[in-house]
Amino acid sequence: MLHAYYTKSQKNARSLRRNMTPSERHLWYDFLKTYPIRFWKQRPIGPYIVDFLCYDAALVVELDGSSHDAAGQYDHDERRTHYLKNHGFRVLRLGNYDVQKHFEEVCAFIDRAVKDRGIEGRFSSQ
Repeated sequence: MLHAYYTKSQKNARSLRRNMTPSERHLWYDFLKTYPIRFWKQRPIGPYIVDFLCYDAALVVELDGSSHDAAGQYDHDERRTHYLKNHGFRVLRLGNYDVQKHFEEVCAFIDRAVKDRGIEGRFSSQ
């Protein structure tokens, strides 16, 4: 049964990678894709699919758009953040607006978060 659950998560993640939002595309192609420490986009962690993941820094970057203002979404986001933190990940929640209007500051914030995890100077082998 776990295999079927994981396969469904993988399919959902693949679909999300193919259909990124404009803010996700901007952050990925203009910063994270070429960041010297490897980030992954739309990766399953347990029952959740995170927007961006840096395994080396145990860091998750989540972009929140208008859908996160919907009824019940705040509670879902809180459960997700709690789950990820309990599994050793630091979670950065950023708004789509910030990615579009304050891109350099967002990139600097993510860079500081990676370096705060103590892996400055480590590079991915891939």
